[in-house]
Amino acid sequence: MLHGGEIYDKEIEYDFSVNLNPMPCPEEIINALKDSVCDAGKYPDIRQQAFRRAVADAENKLLGTALLTKENVIGGNGASELLLSMVRMINPRNVLLPAPSFYGYRHALKGIPDVKITEFFLKEENNFELTGDFLLQITEDTDLCILANPNNPTGRAVDEKLLERIIDRCTKTDTWIIIDECFLHLSDQAKSAAKYIETTNKLFIVNAYTKLFSLPGVRIGYAVSGKENIENLRNNLPEWNMSVFALKAGERCANYILDTDFVEKSKDGIRLLREKITALLRKQGYTVFPSDTCFVLLKTDKDLYNTLLKEKILIRDCKSFDALKGGYYRISVLGGKSDYDSIWEETDFSGIKKR
Repeated sequence: MLHGGEIYDKEIEYDFSVNLNPMPCPEEIINALKDSVCDAGKYPDIRQQAFRRAVADAENKLLGTALLTKENVIGGNGASELLLSMVRMINPRNVLLPAPSFYGYRHALKGIPDVKITEFFLKEENNFELTGDFLLQITEDTDLCILANPNNPTGRAVDEKLLERIIDRCTKTDTWIIIDECFLHLSDQAKSAAKYIETTNKLFIVNAYTKLFSLPGVRIGYAVSGKENIENLRNNLPEWNMSVFALKAGERCANYILDTDFVEKSKDGIRLLREKITALLRKQGYTVFPSDTCFVLLKTDKDLYNTLLKEKILIRDCKSFDALKGGYYRISVLGGKSDYDSIWEETDFSGIKKR
């Protein structure tokens, strides 16, 4: 199991393996997808002008600045396509990654011949928090550093001061840095690195509306960087890499951020659900590590994955993460549905009760 959401060969009633916003996708965005059917006979805008402009405006609102323009943004067929294209563009030989971290980084690096990956192992005794020791691993030989903020599968955000020090260190060592912010807008702790794009010329930020608007099937990713980097990245992408469906829905997502307090409400709801599910899991004797986003990492001696799978409930078994092996599981906060309590409240995982 390399990713959550692997439901197609299983009979699943409740999927806690996917890390999505528990708030439902707004009707306005669903309608934008439906309306896009009328444009299916047209080529998408190859320059993504309306989408890029809307994303820049939305990010500026969340940053509280007017830093970004559409020239600082490029869209992608999900964050995964952008990661692959960034890695292809940078063509690194020595890469530094925290461990555990998202498998997609290693997948992107597979296409680089003779690449060497150095892992910085996050410590369980530190609740898998990234520490200042990471700075010592960034040297003049490090071509690329990839961080997730918050990290997956641990859910931990990078301390803002440490993030600044890491970016400063990468600037001094002439090291590219990619920061994955796909869970940033679902965290009340993580801070964006977008404000640093003017002070370092080797910074890419990758994000997506996949998580925030619960649209993993539509694939709406975007990257933020300096104008020259964005143009170079564009040259490493397919010409029409986003469908009319993704462009129209993505533009509406960005406008929804501009027009509403959806992000703020999402963060508040996630925090409350995360606190609740953490308390329930700990009450049942599980070791639950602190998280800053919409999922939690837990540890147990029980075969939790197969126990729940028999009850048609899917969670993320984390044994495919090199630094975790067996006994660790990732569970999303889910919520936002009337059956939330009936799944978790006063329930022992050895015999899940379903409504």
